[in-house]
Amino acid sequence: MNDAATSNNPYLAIGVRPFINCCSVRTMHGGSLMLPQVRAAVAEAARHFVNLDELMEKAGARIAEITGSEGALVTCGSAAAVALGTMACVAGNDPIKMLRLPDTTGMANRVVMVKNQRFAYDQAIRMSGTIIVEVETIEELDRAFEEPVAMVAVLGTHEHESQVRMEDLLARTKPRGVPVMVDAASEHLVKPSPWLTRGADLVIYSGGKFLRGPQTSGLLLGRKDLVEAAWRNASPHQALGRPMKVSKEDVIGLLTAVEYWIEHRDVNDEVARWTGQNAEIARFVEAVPGVRTEIVAPQNVVVVPALRIIWDRTKIGIDGAGLRLAVLEGTPRIMLDDHSAKEDRITIDPFQLQPGEAADVGRALARALESARITEPKPLAPPAVDLSGEWEVRVRFLHGERVHKVTLNQSGNAISGEQHSQLFEGAVSGLIEASQIALSFGTRYEGSNIRYNFAGEAGAKAMSGTVKLGTSTDHHQGPVNLAQFGTAKWSATKVG
Repeated sequence: MNDAATSNNPYLAIGVRPFINCCSVRTMHGGSLMLPQVRAAVAEAARHFVNLDELMEKAGARIAEITGSEGALVTCGSAAAVALGTMACVAGNDPIKMLRLPDTTGMANRVVMVKNQRFAYDQAIRMSGTIIVEVETIEELDRAFEEPVAMVAVLGTHEHESQVRMEDLLARTKPRGVPVMVDAASEHLVKPSPWLTRGADLVIYSGGKFLRGPQTSGLLLGRKDLVEAAWRNASPHQALGRPMKVSKEDVIGLLTAVEYWIEHRDVNDEVARWTGQNAEIARFVEAVPGVRTEIVAPQNVVVVPALRIIWDRTKIGIDGAGLRLAVLEGTPRIMLDDHSAKEDRITIDPFQLQPGEAADVGRALARALESARITEPKPLAPPAVDLSGEWEVRVRFLHGERVHKVTLNQSGNAISGEQHSQLFEGAVSGLIEASQIALSFGTRYEGSNIRYNFAGEAGAKAMSGTVKLGTSTDHHQGPVNLAQFGTAKWSATKVG
């Protein structure tokens, strides 16, 4: 019997390799590790039955007391908090409106957002049947309020970059009684929340990220009436939010995490630990000729100092994406942030590093960079065929298919062109080396950039292969998000 089959690690037992996390608190990589206090509280909560309405009332009151908020609600993740907060603003606890959602005919269903704050999670806003109205200027904001508005949504991490600021929004929402909801899921919880202090009606934090509560938990803070309305739209109640079930264990787990975060956490100790871990990693990688590091100091809503590793590409023949894959396939397995992977650099976030892991990370990175020093860039092989012309590309999904009409232009190894299909058109870019083809095209929908990345074999009259499917926001583009919807098979036939 192999080691995995006999391992006490439940992931290894089924053939899944855990990794050292150097990219903070992304849900794709498991969020964060629960605090020991949270694990103990969850285990004890699992031994008893309680009424969920009673539990949420008391837990909400306690969290509100700890955080200095008027009301508080534990949700099944922060995206659920976005959805439930929207439902509260659109339908309240009016049963007629609640049970009609997402049909919002006759209701105020317009949600105002500043354009540069659009993000993938605003789908959680739209799922209630709302329409997002984008604004960029004060003039556009004023025009948006010429018709009924249900809510204004703000992305906290990008509010400071906007022409239209929080105070501009509040000057128009407060006289009209329109709620403002801030998504601060990627931020550290502070008492009192600066968003509520500035005048927001609702604010959202992740429970399974920096708070180190259960990964499937989120926190909605703010006006007591809106928080209760959000709860009435949520499971176990028979409304649109019924699928968004939060367990009694998660409620107690997040309450415990918030208590620790506000009342017992030693911030100075955390900063000292992160600083030391960055220095430990830097010590190993800077021993490789051509490699240097710099500290990325906290700014705006970011509070964890990060370590940027930079190398001379004339001496080290690997880019950030290649380095990320090299250490992900190694032992120990290490996960680096794909968003920060550039041609000659990558960034390490130490928030999730456990004792002793910084040295493991430093050694692994140094090995990968050192081994890449002898790698010489190879020139591209000339193309075996000319793909210029009209093509019909058929993408076969796990269920259903889509046909694209594509015009390709080839110049050497480079490929450009245009494509269109039903509800989907745009530019094509790519590369051919010998008979190996790589193409990419996409489109924008609401706050997301949809992307298809094709790879396969090309002939003069036919092509085929696999396409990676994904989406990203303007703020978070990387290969993980751009492959998050899995793969499909594709084939193409030349038609002109």
